[in-house]
Amino acid sequence: MRRQTPQLDFAAPPAADVGLGVFETMLVRDGRVQRLERHLARLSASVHALYGAELAADLAPRVASAAAGHTLARLRIEVVPRAGERPAAGLDLTALAEPDVGSTQESTLVTVGVAGGNGPLKLIDRGWLRQIEAQAGAGVRALLVSRSGELLETTRTNVLLLRDGALATPPLDGSILPGVVRAAVLAHAARLGIVAREMPLTLEHLRDADMVLLSGSLRLLERATVRRGSRRSAQVAARLSEALATDTVSP
Repeated sequence: MRRQTPQLDFAAPPAADVGLGVFETMLVRDGRVQRLERHLARLSASVHALYGAELAADLAPRVASAAAGHTLARLRIEVVPRAGERPAAGLDLTALAEPDVGSTQESTLVTVGVAGGNGPLKLIDRGWLRQIEAQAGAGVRALLVSRSGELLETTRTNVLLLRDGALATPPLDGSILPGVVRAAVLAHAARLGIVAREMPLTLEHLRDADMVLLSGSLRLLERATVRRGSRRSAQVAARLSEALATDTVSP
């Protein structure tokens, strides 16, 4: 069988200025930040790894206070290093509408070959990722594929494949973001008795999937273009989407 190849190729290697800082984007619903502890834990690990610093002790209360009273919103934290001082943490909150969250509209994927993954950190400098998105075109999700042919993630979400009701997602090997919603999906799958594996995935796996799911903090679990029907996979996707939409405590 002929090996599958990405639809596009991005020649430039990943490069970003870590000195610009790191960020987290979180969903606020009914005055509460969803999965706040997981987001802050990931942010804290990034700040410690990059800058050898700790987050301010009052950051969690600040975030909770900013979210209070908002029915539906996006809350972004940006942490920027400062020479000789604790990194500065800024908050930005933007109101959302229900269509912005948990969208049922199918997204279209385009696969893009890259020299390396974006890594496990959410860097403010997303210049090379924006270049990929511009190359892929408006209205599509760019799915990064390594030179060895392994699926990584999109420029904004983790990727999960469904086939015959079983879930699979690339492993956390340092080349992709350890997504907060990705972790929640796997936790819900275990609780619901849904088979889920973390394993290397290729374009052949993508071709054979019933459905591609994209996990992110705002849209939760998007469905990418479905290539063939599977009632069992559709039911699993619906159960996971419902679990994410209704949980109130970080799994």
